[in-house]
Formats: sequence, structure tokens, C-alpha cells
Amino acid sequence: MTNFPASPAKHPASGHTYRVKNRQRWSLAGTLAVLALMAPAAVFAQAPAGRPLPNAPPSRLAPPTLPAPRATPAADPNAPADPNTKKEPSVEEKALRGIVAIERGGQPVSLGVALAGDGRILAALSPLGSGNDLEARFADGSVARVKLGHHDRTWDLALLVPQSGRWTEGLVASTRDPLRNDATIRSFAMGPKGKPHASQMVIRGRRNLLGADDATLANALELGSRISPLDLGAPIIDEDGRVVALLGRGCAPNEGRPCTPVAFGIPINAVRSFLRTVPATAVAPAAWLGIQGSSEIGSFAKGVRVQSIHPDSPAAEAKLKGGDPSVSDMIVAVDGVPVTSPEQLAEVIRTHAVGEKVPLVVFGQGKYRQVTVVLRQAPDPRAAPKAPPAHPSELPTLGDAAPPTHGRPRADVLERRR
Repeated sequence: MTNFPASPAKHPASGHTYRVKNRQRWSLAGTLAVLALMAPAAVFAQAPAGRPLPNAPPSRLAPPTLPAPRATPAADPNAPADPNTKKEPSVEEKALRGIVAIERGGQPVSLGVALAGDGRILAALSPLGSGNDLEARFADGSVARVKLGHHDRTWDLALLVPQSGRWTEGLVASTRDPLRNDATIRSFAMGPKGKPHASQMVIRGRRNLLGADDATLANALELGSRISPLDLGAPIIDEDGRVVALLGRGCAPNEGRPCTPVAFGIPINAVRSFLRTVPATAVAPAAWLGIQGSSEIGSFAKGVRVQSIHPDSPAAEAKLKGGDPSVSDMIVAVDGVPVTSPEQLAEVIRTHAVGEKVPLVVFGQGKYRQVTVVLRQAPDPRAAPKAPPAHPSELPTLGDAAPPTHGRPRADVLERRR
């Protein structure tokens, strides 16, 4: 039997120490090996998401997931409304912007409706009396003096012309039948302190009534609601806020007895016919600036050179300068509209209303400046007294020619919207 050769004999202590050190070396080597295997995974785990390491093996990790959205808390129905949220106005609120309170001496007389884009006011004739000393109070509280421009006694209709300003938030006519089954009809009533408000309206049907001079009012709208005399002239509107009729006063015929005064709805067709007969003179007074000028094209500006200024005019109040070209002003634009001739200047001024503040761009003495003028109606030379003379030598003699009058502009055709 072959025996393996025996190991050389060693000191017991030396052999034990050798074995311990050998085990320590193997343990250290194993630890280093484990760390070496774990190092790439640790480094990969620390790498930014979406940026692969150079020469790194493809990752088998699951793709990143988006964070779960945060749950939106349900709206509390009892929470107070945000004061910054703008509420959409109702049909009645929008229509109220076109309702006008007619007054005399600060006291309400009746209601009316402003024509959209026109500024004139449609009202009932019967509450107006003689038509003098009337004022219109608009939705913003502003007040303008009004004159009776046109009227129809049969249908109890009146057109009032404001003498200053131009209210643009009016109403337009409806094409819908107010008696259809699905119609939603509203009107307006005079409230406390003369402030109009929306009100319910019931239309029973159509019937013939009597107007002034016993003229027949064919197909007038018979009302089932109580109407105050202060409510006459108010419009009756449909669900879109368009006018289907106007409140007027008529007379219901009775067999063998005098007729009974009643409020009724003036149908929109009768209103349209009335507006077609408005005379060309029933317009607001023309705005007036009060200068005479000529066209001029200079080295730095072109416009209307001011030659003379009426002493009691908006131009004089704004301290415009006329006379010699070296010191006078040149009007370059009116409210942003360039003007290069006196005719064009007059035309642009007439597009504005009496009492309106209008900015002018003026060039004078080598520089531009902006001037604001408040337009008004031209004075009547027959009624305006002459200014007292500055010196006895300047006393006028008999036979002095009257100052030239400004021709009235051709009236605009009344805009009718259907």
C-alpha cells in the first residue's frame, strides 16, 4: 500500500497560527469578492434616472412610473362665492342698460327705451304732456335734457332726442311672435326713487283698440298684467332681450258706452312704421369746435391750421391759438383720426356728441401736444348778445352785418335694426 509521504513536523503553536492566518486571508478575500460583485449595482443605483452609465449593461429595472395625481377636493356647495369671479349678467340685467327714466323737474314721468347705436329714445306720448322741460336719466345715473323730435298720437308713440351725450347701450327689435307657446315675456316697471326694474308680463292676445281721435289700433296686444302710468313707454322683451312691443295707452271700446282707458302693447310692426316717418331734423344738435382754418402741409406736420377762434367756444376754452402761422396751432388729429382739411375736421367733430370730451393732437411752435376739448352746440347768433366793446371808438354802427351762421349738417338716417 502506497502511503502518502508525511508532512514535515511543525511546532504545534506554529501550525495553529498558520491555520488562523490562512482562514483570515480567505475570509478577507471572500469579503473583497462580495464587495466587488456589489459595487456595479450600487453605482448603478446611484445613477440619475434616465441617464445610463457609460459601458453599463442594459438595465432590466422596471420603467419609472409617474407620481399619482393628488386628489382634488370636492367643491363645497355651501362655500361662499369668490368675490373676484365675474357673474354673467342675465337677459333682464343687460336689457336694463337700455331702459331710460323720463323725468320733469327731477320727478319721474314715465319710462323709455334707447335705440341701439343711435342714442335717441322711444317713449309713450301720453305721459309727456306738452313735451317741454323733459330730462332722461340713463342706466349709469347720467341725466340729459331731451326734446320731442317726433310723435304719433294714434299709437301713443314719441321719439325723444337727447341734447347732449350719446347713449349707445340700447335695445333692438325682435322678429319673434310674443304669443307663441314657448315665449318668455318680460317688461319693466318704475321702482322706488325712479329706478326701473324688470317685471313679469302677461299677454292675453290681440284685439282692436281705439287710439287718439277714435282711430283704430289694429292687432294691439291685450295685456293681463296691471300697469302703472309711470310704466308707460317701457319695452316688452322676449327671452333674448329683444323688443316685441312698447307699453302705451289706448281705449277699449264698449257697446253703447264710452271706451275704457287701458294700457296695451304697441306691436313692433307699428313701432317700425313710426320710425320710418321720423323727419330728418329729429337729430341731436351738432357738436361744435368753434374755429376757422385751412389745409396746410408743413415740414413736420400736416393738418388744419387754425386761423381764427370764436371767443366763446370749446377751442377758446382749450386755449388753442389762431392767427399768424408762426404762433398759431395746427390740428393734426381728432380722437386719433387724422384730419387734413376743414371739411374733414368738421365731419369728424360731428361724429361726436355735444358734451363729449374729445382729445386733439395739435402741432404748434415746433412741438406736438395733446389738448382735450369739451364739445357743445353752436350758439344761436340771433339770441346770443354781443360782447361789450372794449373802447368807445369800437362801437358798432347801424347796419353791421350779422356774424356768419354755421350750416346745419345733413341728418343721419335713423338706424333701424331688425
